[in-house]
Amino acid sequence: MPEPSESKSANDQNHHIETIWRIVIDAISLIILLVVSIISNTTAIPFTRGFFCSDATIKYPYKDNTIPAYAAVILSVGVPIIWIWTTELCKLCYFKRYPKTRFEIRLLFWRHKSYQIAPIVRNLYILTVIFGYGYLATWVLLEVTKNFIGELRPHFLAVCQPSIDCTSITLLNQYNSYLQYGTNYTCLNSDTTSVREARRSFFSGHTAPLFFGFGYLIMYIHVSWSWRHLGILGHLFQVGLLILACYVGYTRISDFHHHWHDVFFGAVVGSLIAFVTFKFILNWRRQDPQFLPTITTSTDSCATSSNDPLENMNTYPVHLQEYDGQSTEVGLFHSSNVAVRSNKTRMIRATVKQEGSNVTISEDTRSRQKILKPISLLKLVFDGLSLAIVLLTWLLLKYLVKPVRRAFLCSDLSLYHAEPQKKVFPTWLLVLCAIGIPLVIILLSECVRWYYLFRQKSAKVAYELQIRSKIYRIPEWVGNLYIIIGVFIFANCVTAFLTNIGKVTVGRLRPHFIPSCFHKYSYHDFCNNSNEWIINYECLGESSDIIKQKDGAYDIR
Repeated sequence: MPEPSESKSANDQNHHIETIWRIVIDAISLIILLVVSIISNTTAIPFTRGFFCSDATIKYPYKDNTIPAYAAVILSVGVPIIWIWTTELCKLCYFKRYPKTRFEIRLLFWRHKSYQIAPIVRNLYILTVIFGYGYLATWVLLEVTKNFIGELRPHFLAVCQPSIDCTSITLLNQYNSYLQYGTNYTCLNSDTTSVREARRSFFSGHTAPLFFGFGYLIMYIHVSWSWRHLGILGHLFQVGLLILACYVGYTRISDFHHHWHDVFFGAVVGSLIAFVTFKFILNWRRQDPQFLPTITTSTDSCATSSNDPLENMNTYPVHLQEYDGQSTEVGLFHSSNVAVRSNKTRMIRATVKQEGSNVTISEDTRSRQKILKPISLLKLVFDGLSLAIVLLTWLLLKYLVKPVRRAFLCSDLSLYHAEPQKKVFPTWLLVLCAIGIPLVIILLSECVRWYYLFRQKSAKVAYELQIRSKIYRIPEWVGNLYIIIGVFIFANCVTAFLTNIGKVTVGRLRPHFIPSCFHKYSYHDFCNNSNEWIINYECLGESSDIIKQKDGAYDIR
């Protein structure tokens, strides 16, 4: 570390001072949150809730975790931190190729002594500390909620082993009566830790931290990556993180460790805390100095080699385009709207220096100037690759992957509904409403929009696609349709993908499961014991195509 030196004047715009007290306060805050979460997790006594013998939601058998707790912690912390650090280091190497305004950051110690630190160190510190703050805040809220609510897990009776036997109760009023712990029953299981955890269902401890970590990372990717060449492929990384988080949440339901609402609220809470942390605490765009170095190249100036003042007006720094905080496609899509001008006769004088002379240009002349927008061939390749990946994985899950064989209670009346005779809403009609109608509306809207801009005589926009030495100009309406329809198809494939992951992972049984699977229409004909759990079973004719149909009328899982 360099020798300490006297701090410079704070008036220097490229000079920033951080005090050692900020690091101390950050450390104290993180330690407090960590201690509170550890105490709540290990020693706090959750609310002791009773139960009803008629409550089938807590009668599920115990099953080991598909995703262990340590794996969820590693995913929710390790993946975001490694990804953020790698991105920041790659950005550092990328920006070394371009000249930039140098700014200096100093860490101020006692008596005006300071040490110079690299901007990358400050960036990594802020991103990591604020991530840790939000992550620990999520854990504190999670542990406090678990202990205060004390909701019973789906496998509570299997873990608790209550002293009262619900199967021996014959009177209806006793079957529906509330049983209080200590008065009506006690847990016979000697493992007090397992019994304590069986009372801490709401909300999911796997889902909330994971959705916070991945939500924070998704927003970081959105503002820090360059989207000029990535296109939809960059969003595929974000979707992949979302799918992984949803998969972990789905396993909590199929493992009978959480109810569906535990997972849902855990995902909502984790996502909200991630948004608040990134938007208001980190406040990416208002950091001083900015996370992204200021690039100063010759393209930043309006004085280019061209002698045409109109070309100089359309000059836009290429490197700033890549990190302007939004996708390039958004700017291209809105460019024609911005170019619409009023046809009034008023003149706006624009003085442009051109070889010592002043040039006066009207607003109407500038509004009709053709705007050229470059499109990267690599972006088109990545878009096609992303759509192919999402579509193929969706088809794989839909037709080749079998769903989880979910256990069920023999007397569960919700599974004895009659088999459907036909589909009221067939698949082809669903595809027409979900895809066909929106595409027609998009096409009609773009036609109306193009006609309106043509009548207004606004600036024409052409997309330039360069393939080797040849440059192809694509009309504006073709480029806009490509962007809108491409994103629409990508979003539909992602939605179908997430839906099928939920179907396969959770394996929730349909209302007509038992009649379709066993050809039994009453639990009196099917069950010897009304409290029996059916775990290992095989449907009649399970090898037939009717039972294997995932979208057919006899889709039973």
